[in-house]
Amino acid sequence: MKSPDFSYYEALSIEDAIKFKCTDNESIFLAGGQSLIPALNMRLSSPSCLIDISKINELKNISIDDDFISIGASVTHSEVLQNKIILEYLPILTNVLKMVAHPAIRNKGTHGGSIAYGDPAAELPAFAVALNAEITLVGLKGTRTVFANDFYYGLFETEIKDDEILTNIKYPLLKSNQKIIFDEICRRHGDYAMAGLIANVEMLNSKINNLKLVFFATGIKPEVGLKTSNTIIKDGFNYSKIKEILKTELDLDADLNSSSEMKLHLATVLTNRVLKLLEV
Repeated sequence: MKSPDFSYYEALSIEDAIKFKCTDNESIFLAGGQSLIPALNMRLSSPSCLIDISKINELKNISIDDDFISIGASVTHSEVLQNKIILEYLPILTNVLKMVAHPAIRNKGTHGGSIAYGDPAAELPAFAVALNAEITLVGLKGTRTVFANDFYYGLFETEIKDDEILTNIKYPLLKSNQKIIFDEICRRHGDYAMAGLIANVEMLNSKINNLKLVFFATGIKPEVGLKTSNTIIKDGFNYSKIKEILKTELDLDADLNSSSEMKLHLATVLTNRVLKLLEV
């Protein structure tokens, strides 16, 4: 299929992009376009205009700000993979990004685009929730920060208002006793995950002190397994028990990859796999 007709506007600055968006509520921002263009071609999206923000230099930086790593919205996945700051301070992010599609997609797809799009099967929204990243939004009324825990509402629904643009994501630097562990199950490398898990773990005397489990590709948004985490800290892992708890915590929406029951099984298996990775 071919995309519907639309116009094109190249924004020169964040302010320029916001002002143009406010004159046309049916317009949409274009960064890497790796999710947007397929949606256009399949007629799942019919914007009046694409506002190209890919040339705005303010959105292309990776830096350390106080106790955070800041990644600009238009930084591509490939640029993140090769960045020295990421490799030194947040190397687990490179492991996550290596599972995002294929090199051609990673060369164009952007960090902010994935966060803003909120695909429930994507790795980066779950990663942001696992670290409760600070997401910066800029609109007509100024700048505001939204924590990733509060950013996702439902299927492709986020906190971004009509006049706002996501400009950067700030990840807290990890503590010395903190680990981020990632695993997913997919049919082939580069395919969407059938189920995935990112764990934020804090250790104390070689034991789990704090645990945050964030599942993706299981429901309509990244899902935090709070009861599951507390049970593991208290009693350790037991397949049947954890499976029953996850059944109450996850939406478990079936898709083309797997049924709801399969997703529940995979989420339980992933929980155990992540815990075993922690022991290595």
